Amino acid sequence: MHRDGHIGLTLLIFSIIYYLYNTWDAKHIGILLIALAFSLVPDYDLKVQKLGLKKQFKSLAIVFAFVSLILFVAYELLREHHLMLVATFSSVLTLLTLFLFAISEHRRFSHTIFFGFICGLFAGFFTLKVFKDFYIGFYGAFFGVASHILGDLLTYTSFSPFYPIVNRKFSLKLFKSSNRIVNKIALIAGLIAFVSLYQGGTVLKLALNYAR
Repeated sequence: MHRDGHIGLTLLIFSIIYYLYNTWDAKHIGILLIALAFSLVPDYDLKVQKLGLKKQFKSLAIVFAFVSLILFVAYELLREHHLMLVATFSSVLTLLTLFLFAISEHRRFSHTIFFGFICGLFAGFFTLKVFKDFYIGFYGAFFGVASHILGDLLTYTSFSPFYPIVNRKFSLKLFKSSNRIVNKIALIAGLIAFVSLYQGGTVLKLALNYAR
């Protein structure tokens, strides 16, 4: 699916769940907003792929890892605190370049539950610092990525959502991800569901009463 489809599907899923459990407080709206944002994140592998820097990212990761190792050894020998800081920074760069390398192939690492878990941890720590609540960010990011994966599973192209634990590829092959009609229908359905079901279906109840 494309951007419109993923946004619509996420809105549709969350609206139905929130309606069934009648959970429309500020916390759950925050989770929904984060989920909408992260429902688009997996497709950034296309942006990275267009750069054509897969080999460069791999080489950089190896270099940074080697530098980090040397600096950590030097710190153990010399006990200079600035060496630890530089080594830590180099380790962060290693992880960053490894991450960019991992998402340089479309519908691979970025389209996995494991990636969603990592995004959940990242967002969770952010909301923990800002809002003193880890689960707002974690649930929002994790289920946002999960919604994206669900949407893409409906399309023709198969992929491995449980990679690297299970490498088997799945696809329901219902439509092409580029199908504009399906993507627009998903967006409209999501918007209608949200407006209709918001706050326990207030708008839906008004519409039904008016119809009578």
